[in-house]
Amino acid sequence: MACQSCRYQARLLARSLRATADFALPQNSFAVTARRTAPAAMAKPTTATTTITRTAVMTPPSRRYFSQTTTRRNQAPPSGFKQAIASTMMAAAPKTMAASMTTSRLEALYKACSSQALYQISEQERAKDMVRMTTEGEEVGAPIGPWLQYFDLQPSFSSWSQATMLHMYLVVARLRCLDREASRNLQHQFIDQFFFDCERMMHLNHGMTSSALRQRYLKEIFVQWRGLIAAYDEGVVKDDRVLAAAVWRNLFKSREDVDMRQVAAVVGWMRATLQDLEAAPVEDLLVSPAKVFKRDVRDMLKLVDVVAPQVKEDMANAGAA
Repeated sequence: MACQSCRYQARLLARSLRATADFALPQNSFAVTARRTAPAAMAKPTTATTTITRTAVMTPPSRRYFSQTTTRRNQAPPSGFKQAIASTMMAAAPKTMAASMTTSRLEALYKACSSQALYQISEQERAKDMVRMTTEGEEVGAPIGPWLQYFDLQPSFSSWSQATMLHMYLVVARLRCLDREASRNLQHQFIDQFFFDCERMMHLNHGMTSSALRQRYLKEIFVQWRGLIAAYDEGVVKDDRVLAAAVWRNLFKSREDVDMRQVAAVVGWMRATLQDLEAAPVEDLLVSPAKVFKRDVRDMLKLVDVVAPQVKEDMANAGAA
């Protein structure tokens, strides 16, 4: 029987081949391609976070549906990898080449998102039943990612998933600027990386060998992902107060004892990163995936501590009075 890693890679390759079918260069002027359609309805915002406990109840994720469409390809194939990405993302590459190149680039882009709050629970701790637990019954491990060191976050599945989804949201916000079909396919592949990794983390870090149990958790995470997009979209469109509330509910789990400096730093970092992504060409997401997040969130912590000029003036006036 194949190991968990082999099954993960096989599913990832099969999914990427299906998702990049639209990008294949046809042999004639017409090509029948498979196109994914988005879920029929957007989920409402949610404030819940996923926790891995010894007794959990979950529901399987909904499946995407495929529809057949006939399209005409008249564009000449561009030259160069970056130009190919800019022209509807790999539209000129053969099917297998497009799948391989796009998948590897998206995997590198996803790793840049998932490594920020990474943690690990060793097999020795699991075998000796020495895994630490929070007061809520959530398993925690050894922190690896930098966000677990900068912020007051537990090295747990819920912290990792929320931090990863926050970074993914920024990438997805930039991918929306692409052509509709290219954006939809790339988003599906990119998000699939996350759900495959969630299943891997459940199996390796938390010893969850039941496939049905993992699928139920994935359904819950999918609902959280849809709600997170709506919550962060609202905050980005409105103001920092709304965005800070969304960060507090999701990343910091609505904790009353949270340091608001950390919430403000995350909000400032999100705004600055969105500006950086908007200023750079969208194809740079796949050309240089390791350099997507250029800013250090610790700089935002320093910025939060700086007293604003208006506050200094008010304090000076109060002292003079």
